[in-house]
Parts: sequence; C-alpha cells; structure tokens
Amino acid sequence: MKKSIAYILSSAFFFISCNKFLDVVPREFHQEEDLFTDIQQAEKEIAVLYSRLPWDHNAGDGSNGMILAAGSDEAYHNWDQSNARLYEQGAWNPISNPLGNYNAMYENIRIAWHFLENIDKVPVLEERIREQYETVVIPRYKNEVKFLLAFYYFELFKRYGPVPIVDRYYQVSEINELLQKDRRPVDELVQFITTLCDEAASGLPLSYDDDPNEIGRATKGAALALKAKTLLYAASPLFNGGEVDGQPVSVNGQNVKSTLLGVKNSDGTPLFNPQYDANKWKLAADAAMDVINLGIYNLHPVQQELFYKRNLTEVIWHKQGGSYNAGAWDRQLMPNGTDMGGSGALSMTNAMINSYEMDNGLPIDDPLSGYVDNAWVDTTMRVFRDRTWKTANVRIRSMYHHRDPRFYTDVYFNGMPLLHRNVITEFVTNVGSNNDGWGSKTGQNTRTGYYVQKWVDPTQNPKDRPNTNMRNFPIYRLADVYLWYAEAMNEFLPSPNSAVYFYINEVRNRVNMPALPISGRVEDATKQGMRQRIRNERKIELSMEGHRFFDTRRWLIAHTPECTELMGLNINGSGENFYTPVPVRSGARVFNSYHYLMPLPTVEITKAPGVLVQNFGWER
Repeated sequence: MKKSIAYILSSAFFFISCNKFLDVVPREFHQEEDLFTDIQQAEKEIAVLYSRLPWDHNAGDGSNGMILAAGSDEAYHNWDQSNARLYEQGAWNPISNPLGNYNAMYENIRIAWHFLENIDKVPVLEERIREQYETVVIPRYKNEVKFLLAFYYFELFKRYGPVPIVDRYYQVSEINELLQKDRRPVDELVQFITTLCDEAASGLPLSYDDDPNEIGRATKGAALALKAKTLLYAASPLFNGGEVDGQPVSVNGQNVKSTLLGVKNSDGTPLFNPQYDANKWKLAADAAMDVINLGIYNLHPVQQELFYKRNLTEVIWHKQGGSYNAGAWDRQLMPNGTDMGGSGALSMTNAMINSYEMDNGLPIDDPLSGYVDNAWVDTTMRVFRDRTWKTANVRIRSMYHHRDPRFYTDVYFNGMPLLHRNVITEFVTNVGSNNDGWGSKTGQNTRTGYYVQKWVDPTQNPKDRPNTNMRNFPIYRLADVYLWYAEAMNEFLPSPNSAVYFYINEVRNRVNMPALPISGRVEDATKQGMRQRIRNERKIELSMEGHRFFDTRRWLIAHTPECTELMGLNINGSGENFYTPVPVRSGARVFNSYHYLMPLPTVEITKAPGVLVQNFGWER
C-alpha cells in the first residue's frame, strides 16, 4: 500500500523539527510517484524551482519587498512595520532573520536532486513529441536543473558562507545519515557550485529566440554568469583571507582572521581561508570574460528602461515577472502626496545621495568637482506631464545640479518636477494633499527628504489611467558583468590596466559620464583609487537591485561609518533649514562583526549536536 506524501512528511517532521527540506511535491499531488507518471507531470518540478527564484527588490511586496536596500546604506524604509527595522537596529538573530533562506534553499536542492535522479525514468506518453523530448528537451532540462541547483547553493553561500553539501536525493528513511552532513569549507563549496555551472553551460542554449515561450529559462550565459559571480565572491576579502592590500581587516578591534574566518568544524577542519590568494581574482576575471566573449549581450541604450520594461539584450537572466499595475507597484515608491496616489515606502539616504558624482566625473568631495550645497539654481528638467514629455522650468538646490544623469532617474528630491506638479518633501503646511513630506501629516512619509525613483515608470500616474507594465527582475545583466571584470582585474594587478578602465567606462559611457581616469586625478591611476571608483560605480549603477547589501559584506566594509551612517535632511524644517543634514533616528545602523554572515537556524544546529557549527558571534 502506498503511503501518501502527507503521511510520510508528518512522520518525518516529528524527527526533524518541521524541516521543509523533505517536501518535494507540488501541492496538487499526493504522492511522489505521481510526478513521474508522465513527462508533463515531471515538468512541474522544474516549474516549482523557477517559481522560487528571488526578487530582491519587489516593490509589489509591500513593507517587506525592499529589505535588502533598506538593510544597507542605500535606503531607509519609511514604514515601521517593515522587517527592515531588524537589520537597521541589529536585532535579527538565528530565530528571527527574514532574509534567511536556509530551509527553503535546501528544500529546493532536494527537489533538484529528486528531478535529476528520476527524470530519465519518466515516460513520454505522447508519441508525437517523444523523440524531441528524449533527444533535446530532457537533456536540456537536466542542465537547467543543474544550474538551478548551483544557483540555490550560491544563495546559501552568500548568506551563510560554508554550508553542508547535499549531493544526492535522500529518502525519508535516510534522515539520520543526512543529519550527519557537516559544513564544507569555502573552497570545496565553490568548486561544487562552479562544477555544476560548467556542466550546465555545456548543454544549455545561448538563447531561446527560436521559441519565445521558453524565455526566462536558464541559458549558457546564465550558467557562466553564476560561475563568475561565485568566483568573484570567493576572491573577495570575506572569503579570501580577510585582508586588503596585505593588511588584515579588523572589526570592532578584532582581526577577522581569528573571529569570522576562524570557525572550524568539530573535527578541526577550517571552514574559511585564512590566507589570501591573489589568483582567485584572476579566476573571477577570466570567468567574467567568458560571459562577455559570448558576444550576444549589449548594454541597453536607456538604462532607466531596464526597470520598468522587459529587456532581453542586456539582461542575461531574469526572474520572470508578471503584469504590474501602477497602483500595485509604482505607487509603493512614488512620493506620498495623496494627490499622486503614492505610498512612499523608501527614503534614499544621504550616504547614497552623496555617492552620485558630479557630471564632470568627480566625487562631490573633490575640491575641483564644482559641488555647491548652499545656493539655488534656476534650470530646466524633463518631465512626463499632461500625458506627454515636456521641459519644465524649476528652481532647485545647487547640490542637485550637474550630477550623474542616473541621479535624476534614481531619486525623487525636493523641487524636481513630477507629473502635474513638483515634489515637495520639505516641511510645508499650506499645500493640502500636495505634500510629499511631513508637513501637516506625519504618516509614513520620507524620513530623509528623498524618495527612491528607480523601478518607477516615469510616465505612470496611479490616479490617472494607470497603465500595466510587464516587469522582470534582472538577476544577471551585462553592466554587472563588466564591473565584475573591472573589479577582479584591478584587484589582481598591481595597478589598473587598460581593460579595467575599458569595462568600467562601458558602463559610464552609456549614461554620458566621463571616462576614467579623469585627467589630473592621481587616485584614478592607482589600484586603491580605482577600487573606490569601481565600488562606487557598482553602488550607483546597481542601486536598489539587491547587490549592495552583500557587496559591503564581501568587501568587509559594512561595519565602517561610510556604511552605517544614517542621515537625511531636516524633514521638520523648510527653506534653508530643510537642507541641513540631521540624523535619522539614532543616526547610525547597528552593525557588529558577526553580522557579516547570517546565523544558521538554531533548530538546524540542535538536530545533530556537534555536527553543524555556528558562524562566529552567533553561538550564544
């Protein structure tokens, strides 16, 4: 007699504390065997794996859709009910970690192995498609699932560092053997992921241009991009000796080599690399170049459009999105004036604002940049108004004049034109509902004087015939790969070469930012100076895409004042007083050394005492 999957799982849960890892069957099935009665049933397992891809900046997910941005120095979540407060206040822990995905990823991993070990047994009942499936489709499916298996392991790696490697499908009866799997060292895990990527890439197509219905599935480019990103992380200070320019990094007065990177398995096996290996940067650069050399991707001419239109030229791989009405997506980010219908979920921080260079290519703190913060400028700006693009006359603060063009597509700031009026984030009480700041209401408005514009369609008006946009979330895109290569080669070489400049400049040229090095700027000719340039370029180009949270961790800079400062404008002031920088809440995020890696869930460690060791600082 067959036992239902529900019965099996209920028994397993008794022994493994409700671990979802054993649940591989889509909800519409009752037994695992049902999945392999026909290929069309088995395909649903792949669909489950694709459906669980992350969307790291989902404005449609209410208060918890943008935690990665609000948990870094990019933004501040205006809604107190958001779980972003846990990361801002350092209050997350092994039991309460909304960004943790340990159990979910291992559930996906088990689904992947279940598919790989059974798919060749599945009959293709429809004779018309049998040959095509057996010779083309099923082999491709196996490579897709290998890629997805590698992807979900990387999602664990970037959060927890070393994790157990589950390298086959485990039956419920084998749970005791499974629980004896310990964490594997960084190099072993990286090798496991990259080997899967190589295997997948060898059998995946370059594209699905010949069958648009398949767009969104894994491709050769996606597999090579995942390999490159994994190697980039493996080369970064957090996973590569904990040092920069030959000097160990200290956090809270403690050398990370003996704290974060000092964790060992119970048998004494080191989990992290205590010694720096420069060649890891070269491996990462070569892998990024493998993606570039495919020659099938191009930067989209209008960077802003990547985030409200579907793009298949720059985006290498994406999570397939659906149709999003302006009332369900754009309004979450648009300023909170009720006449526009915005909800204003995110405030951009002063630290982020100050990272946008001047349009002459110089940082605002460079004496030659021309940056002025205490004057007014009469100028013009483009705006979609009365259902057409127009040029509007505006009077704005001088600190917003002549900035990187991405500033004007990423940020809503006081005085800029938007739809039928200008944005008002300073404290005014005589404009009624036309008020995007605190003014006569305190609600959930901007706490910094800024809102986040990126991901918003500039033509959308939630209250006036809102359109529906088809959005995808870009997981890998060419601009990111260019910056991987520039970063990896800059770190590998004693000083930047022409290729380092070429690939960062490809990204800058797209938005008409001056090429590097800037004439006369000595720092741009040095390894250390270009490191800051590349890191800042990533901060701007990839803002609000879920990268900064992890970048600052792999670079071991998340604890520095640069990243923990939490400042904004004086939202309770108007006129000149409004532009005075003031602390938001305490003025700083709480970031301790142990926050660099996420804690393994306590329940996982207690299942097999002495097998899984906890990350540094979370043992308490």
